[in-house]
Amino acid sequence: MKQEIINRVEVLDTGELLLGLESNGESMYQYVYREAAGFYWDSDKHGFKSTEMKEWSCAQWFGQIVGVVRSGLGVELALGANVNWLNVPENQRVEILSQNTI
Repeated sequence: MKQEIINRVEVLDTGELLLGLESNGESMYQYVYREAAGFYWDSDKHGFKSTEMKEWSCAQWFGQIVGVVRSGLGVELALGANVNWLNVPENQRVEILSQNTI
């Protein structure tokens, strides 16, 4: 299974969660929309972006994106050693880190 390193976890001003990839990703990632899982590939930001977070937390969206990318695209997303956390509440950061090995 291909592995991609997440180097940025960001809550955008629009209320969406973005998981940015170190490699800038691949064009085939655009097909994740076919999974109808509430997120898509943003080629300009080089990452997977949720719809606006209303009912789910950052940690829930993180888990959703990682799980669907694994099952739908056959790509394992893993947190890198030096992740840039932008606008992510501390409690959500802690929850994401506790559920995901770096």
